[in-house]
Amino acid sequence: MLRAGAKNYPYVSVIVDPADYKPILEEMKKSGGSVSKETNFRLAKKVYALTARYDKMITDYLAKK
Repeated sequence: MLRAGAKNYPYVSVIVDPADYKPILEEMKKSGGSVSKETNFRLAKKVYALTARYDKMITDYLAKK
């Protein structure tokens, strides 16, 4: 679901880092409830970095079997 959301970053905000909660809420308050495409793109990059690390962990585990 994370990747599906990140793939649609122009329309979807996917937050995987709790440190992003406050800045996102502040942006939403300033913009009438929306988040910019630039912010969503930055968030999407975090999603792909996180899921890539997770996939690497799985790959490494399976390689040992």
